Amino acid sequence: MRFIESPKNPKIKEIRKLLSSKKARDEKGQFVLEGPKAIEAYVQSGGKVLELLYSKDAKDLPKVNAVVTQCAPGVMEAVSDVAGDQGVIAIAQKRDWTPQQVLKRKRIVVLEQLQDPGNLGTILRTAAAFDYGVILTTGSADVYNPKVVRALAGNFLAPFVYVTGGEALELCKNLFVVTTYKSSEKPDFKWRQPFAIVLGNEGQGLTESWRRIAKANAWIPSKVESLNVSVTSAILMWEGTKIGTAKSSGDLI
Repeated sequence: MRFIESPKNPKIKEIRKLLSSKKARDEKGQFVLEGPKAIEAYVQSGGKVLELLYSKDAKDLPKVNAVVTQCAPGVMEAVSDVAGDQGVIAIAQKRDWTPQQVLKRKRIVVLEQLQDPGNLGTILRTAAAFDYGVILTTGSADVYNPKVVRALAGNFLAPFVYVTGGEALELCKNLFVVTTYKSSEKPDFKWRQPFAIVLGNEGQGLTESWRRIAKANAWIPSKVESLNVSVTSAILMWEGTKIGTAKSSGDLI
């Protein structure tokens, strides 16, 4: 077992870099998990932990096949407030899926330049709960951003890929594409698998390019100007799971 005495240790500097820099995460193919439950959930979902670091006061160590390093008091706190609270962090290897693996889910969510890490974390967790694959277009938030990782709590169960906007259109051209353009018309269609729910940027919405392959539009009526994109995604993903059941209908909810 290794031991780290100082917050200035190169390994601690490496962790700080992984937490703060997308470039560092991309170059190394690694990211940081915080807390024993999140680490165990990541391993159980098929992820690989490379190194586990813990403070002497940590009470709950996850069982992982990785290099284990103990840290002196104060070292964990220097890395992250969250890690300091729980006393356990891990350097993990990123997951790697192909577009074909994502499409095998038959229920897909496409995120076009989604930028808020909080929204992304919520959508990915919902996708995992309802067994969806996820396609993100270039310019979307980083799945391995610490805010997204915390929202997922280690549950990287939904396969995802990053592609260009044009590649996303090509991947979805043979699917039943459900767009989310603002509309005064009540949604009226029957879901068909395989399908893709397409959600746009928080500020700009969907680009017009999706209209040419859309089979249906699912704008959700509400008494406010618009629903948060993560709320919209949860409603539509739940609706999509009703295919083949008595509740499967042309109307939302």
